[in-house]
Amino acid sequence: MKTFKKSLGVLLAALMLLCAAIPAFAADEITVNMRVEGIEACLFYGDVTVAKNATALDALKAADEASDALTITVTESQYGAYLAAVNGVFAGSQTAKGWDGWMYRVNDEAVMDSIGDHTVSDGDAVVVYYSDEFGDTGMLYPTADTSALADGKLSFTSVVTEYDENWNPVEKTVNVTGATLVWDGAEYTADENGVYTIPFMKLVGTEHSVQLIRTADNGLPTVLRFAPDFTLKVNHTNFLAKFLTFFVDLFAKVRALFVK
Repeated sequence: MKTFKKSLGVLLAALMLLCAAIPAFAADEITVNMRVEGIEACLFYGDVTVAKNATALDALKAADEASDALTITVTESQYGAYLAAVNGVFAGSQTAKGWDGWMYRVNDEAVMDSIGDHTVSDGDAVVVYYSDEFGDTGMLYPTADTSALADGKLSFTSVVTEYDENWNPVEKTVNVTGATLVWDGAEYTADENGVYTIPFMKLVGTEHSVQLIRTADNGLPTVLRFAPDFTLKVNHTNFLAKFLTFFVDLFAKVRALFVK
């Protein structure tokens, strides 16, 4: 009996130590949302788990390990680790000047650190993408303007950085023009001001999948695509009023055909 009690005590002690260790292990890991946008399509999108104080490159490597559809090539340089290629597409291989390559953003913001030096935090969203933003084509990062969406009008803006005569950075907001809007699978083109007109009946529903596509003559993207699950919602309070007005006007027009 004495031996049994001693063994039971040892077992309980071990379980207590294990339970105490689990939160400690969990605290040493963080979750990062990782997205890799290739030239023509999204190559990876999902959450990855990395060690605390991991870099954006560590998160990308975790995505590489998690997906058979993703293969990255990293080289070391005097400036640190360099993302040379994704799925065999090497930086500088798509344009004559060779300014194109793999870039990255964290939480929709540009990062000056190299991808191997930037430490990520729990809940960060990292997107790696191919662009020629420092070359001839440039790159825009669209934000949806839904203020007139109840009227079927949708536009996009992007913050761009320019430099004055003293090379001081100056940010300004520009309209995104010349792109193709994909709304619930249907494609729409904008007017000269970048405003898209969405048919009234295409606004029905709670959420709508949205994608924005614009490419240069060489096929490289000139706007950063939205995540595959990106959606927009219509303000149903305003939409209901428009909906009722639409049918009242329709009824009036039909009635006018038969009433002299």
